[in-house]
Amino acid sequence: MSGKVNLVEYIYPKMDILFLALNAPDVSNSNEHWFSYNLSFWNLLFESELISQRIWNKLEGDVKVFGDNSINYKSWIYGVTDLNRDVVQTNSSGILTTNAHVKRILDIIDNSKIKKLCLMHSKVEKQFEKDGFITRGSGSIEGYGKVGKYKDTIIYEVPFHNASISNKNIIYGLLKNKIEKQWV
Repeated sequence: MSGKVNLVEYIYPKMDILFLALNAPDVSNSNEHWFSYNLSFWNLLFESELISQRIWNKLEGDVKVFGDNSINYKSWIYGVTDLNRDVVQTNSSGILTTNAHVKRILDIIDNSKIKKLCLMHSKVEKQFEKDGFITRGSGSIEGYGKVGKYKDTIIYEVPFHNASISNKNIIYGLLKNKIEKQWV
């Protein structure tokens, strides 16, 4: 476990999808690029057609997808943050989550217009369920997909990108479905 979190959140006033991971892992934190241990996250976004071009450099994925929207599905705005922004640790077994962490995310939603919140780790999903915001296992594919709603934000659960679950690209593709209520 190392010190300060170096990953800068990508949070915008309006977002089509806010990806919510658990915490900063050592490698990504050291090189200051999200999901930069390998290309699995970026490959999954491409295979699910959430981005239109493959990412070849793991140190450029976050800049191209979160810092820009030209390759994103329908030019959607994607953001990213971690539930626990206080810990740098690759082994997630030691990461604690609390309702204060969830409240921080709800504050982001309250101060932004976010169409979809994408929960990306079982500890993230368990904390949201514990706090009463989702029903785990209620999604449409293997329990993944739409699992809740907070105000106008639809909450989705997806498997972590390096999980050994089949059809991850189809599950991530559920994020492209039309939302129930449009916002301006």
